[in-house]
Amino acid sequence: MEEMTKTTGGTRSATGRIEVAASPERVWKALTDAADLVRWFPLEARVEPGEGGTIFMSWKNEYAAESKIVAWEPGRRLAISWGWGDDAETQPQVTEYRIEAVDGGRTVVNVVTSGFPDDPSWDAYVDGTNRGWLFELQSLKQYLERHDGEDRDVIYLRRRTSISAPEVWERMFGEAGLGGLSQDESPLGGQAFDTTEPVQYAAVLDSLDGALFRVSSEPCMAPGYEREVVLWLQVWGEERKKLSAYEAKWRPLLDNLFPEGEMP
Repeated sequence: MEEMTKTTGGTRSATGRIEVAASPERVWKALTDAADLVRWFPLEARVEPGEGGTIFMSWKNEYAAESKIVAWEPGRRLAISWGWGDDAETQPQVTEYRIEAVDGGRTVVNVVTSGFPDDPSWDAYVDGTNRGWLFELQSLKQYLERHDGEDRDVIYLRRRTSISAPEVWERMFGEAGLGGLSQDESPLGGQAFDTTEPVQYAAVLDSLDGALFRVSSEPCMAPGYEREVVLWLQVWGEERKKLSAYEAKWRPLLDNLFPEGEMP
């Protein structure tokens, strides 16, 4: 899997790429069917299919957006457009997925999110989108290759804090944080595919049948806070019954680690 940042014409793009053991038609359905989308990407989805239609995605409603479908080529290409604030119409962001069959019944998915202003104030958002695609494309891969058609449950815990990214990382992985948990309580280990200290750790957990775990420290848009810390664990199939025990341990852990912040 690859990711990069491109600069063109005053704007920048974040990209990702992954190869999946599934047909282009199956990948297309995972990208465009609302029931499939919530099994690997958002927590809520609605789709009006076809060019000119819309795709709505939400993460507990605080992060929610309805995007216009600007390209709809089944099995080949999907593009959606949205924007932020006053510049939504004149400076939209566009996410484009390109799907290509390769040998052995596999499919390559390339994704590009373009339209980020070429301004240093956007650096963290471009970087975060690159890291986000690393995680989300791995989620697509795990879903289609190991859990096709299975429902997913998610632990999604967040804490806002005023401390710096290195301080967040030190607390989160220290003895008072995840580093001090027992083997049964800890999500660390597995097959790490992103260890971008001090902003993200992500891994596939074979101990939970291919579950995906992520710790991230993102810039916080809420006034008065520096960072937003996120603990995310998504599990498919029978392993979902174990989630409540993990959440019961992790929620007070975040409260204790970041008492100066707040839980959104």
